[in-house]
Amino acid sequence: MENSKMMNRKKQKSIFKTVEKSPDFSTNDPVIEHVDRAGLSILGVRPSLPQYCRQLWARRHFIWASGSSQVLQKNRRLALGNAWMIISPFIDAAMYGVIFGLILQTSRGIENFLGYLVIGVIFMRFMTQGLSAGTGLISGSKNMIRSFTFPRAALAFSTIVRQLLENFAPALVAIVFALATQIGHPPTWRIVFILPLYLLLHLFALGMILIVARTVAFIPDLAQLFSVFRRGWFYVSGVFFSVERFDTFPLLQQIMIANPAYQFLQAFRGCVIYATLPSLGSFLYLSAWSFGTFLFGFWYFWRAEEKYINVQ
Repeated sequence: MENSKMMNRKKQKSIFKTVEKSPDFSTNDPVIEHVDRAGLSILGVRPSLPQYCRQLWARRHFIWASGSSQVLQKNRRLALGNAWMIISPFIDAAMYGVIFGLILQTSRGIENFLGYLVIGVIFMRFMTQGLSAGTGLISGSKNMIRSFTFPRAALAFSTIVRQLLENFAPALVAIVFALATQIGHPPTWRIVFILPLYLLLHLFALGMILIVARTVAFIPDLAQLFSVFRRGWFYVSGVFFSVERFDTFPLLQQIMIANPAYQFLQAFRGCVIYATLPSLGSFLYLSAWSFGTFLFGFWYFWRAEEKYINVQ
């Protein structure tokens, strides 16, 4: 009996000791818990530029899968589906052809105006996509940005992958159409130069996406100004007229010729319609614009990496 009483007393003492060591929730004393943070990272932190590039490279498979999967989903609810990727730009070309070619007579002096117009409308559309895609890039992905740690530039890269694949069919159809409208003038080997120009154009568009995405993310009102600029840029890039019409205004003509969009369109038309390659100076000019816009846009976008989590 005495032994059992001694055991009960020891158990009671151990219970009291345990209670004494447990936190007292009736007081305001803070309870400190240690958490193992191994493998966790903070959302709103900007890595160094080399580390940022490595993070993007590590997610290259996700970027490709995300961009390519969106190509077939864009028009899946429509009766004609992805055929609208080809039909829509040709409707635009037909409308501009009637207005500017027939009514305003801007076709005078332009060889194969139909091919000239179709290439202008469709390839200019590829460039302006960079402005429109960038305006809603951050705000449209804010839930993902707040939930996961990843380089936010992956969103822009995924967008340009989608556009690169999505624009291939309209570009091919535009080239075939332009060649079909000049019977007796078969394509030459120079047409293969379309491919590097196509890649340069989308690199230029990627730079614009990055620049516009950061700018509009923090100043949303600028989205309206970019929309106005996009329309104005379309009309001053020689899409449906030749800059030779402005010979009497040499300063205006030089400004229009310096426009990278005009240089891109002339390079595409030369390879397809006129069997001429862009000059070395023109190609270097386009390369400088494409790589320069991309590198500046990438740096500019990365500088605000830690702030995108706060975008409303």
